[in-house]
Amino acid sequence: MLNILLDADETILDFPRSSEESFRFAMQAAGIPAARGAFEEFKAINDSLWKEYERGEITKSRLVVERFVRFFARKGIQADAAAVNKLYFDKLCGTGYLLNGAREFLDALKERGKVYLITNGTPPAQYGRLDSLGIRSMFDGIFVSDEIGAAKPSRAFFDHVLASVGSRPEECIVIGDSLSSDIAGAVGAGIPCIWYAPSGAGASGMKPDHIARSYAEVLHFVDISE
Repeated sequence: MLNILLDADETILDFPRSSEESFRFAMQAAGIPAARGAFEEFKAINDSLWKEYERGEITKSRLVVERFVRFFARKGIQADAAAVNKLYFDKLCGTGYLLNGAREFLDALKERGKVYLITNGTPPAQYGRLDSLGIRSMFDGIFVSDEIGAAKPSRAFFDHVLASVGSRPEECIVIGDSLSSDIAGAVGAGIPCIWYAPSGAGASGMKPDHIARSYAEVLHFVDISE
């Protein structure tokens, strides 16, 4: 049976929607005006910090506060970054949304093999959003970087997953939207992979086994991989 190693955010979970709702809640609760375009600036900073985390350049505990430190510095706002991050994070933990078609996609994947969630997210945020959607039980296992002590794309993360699942690389397939995290990690571990890229972006030198622009295409590539 195929073991499907599925990324969470922006593969099945609508993280930008959850993040924007949580950001606006935190700004309002802290009494900080959020002008038009403020979330987009915050998102760019947050995304860049997660790339630093993937490269091992920053710890998770520093990342979650640093994103607000950098945002406030850019906007000239005097505020307690740690306190605002707590408002943001507490809201995020219960604010889950699926991407359009993701629930049906999960059902279809379950018919094709065992489905394991692999994510660099923080455990309370990942489990909390899954629970808010009522889908935690749909997975045969969930692997979160903080619980493993290693993050995608590191070989240690994927070696841990393979050992826990009890499978060889060729018995698995990685599905994810991030070239630098999901696909780079899969390639490094010798696991076949599908890059989910609905935006139509190019692979930028990375060589996933398949590039899918829709869930239907992902399922097609899963079928020919079994």
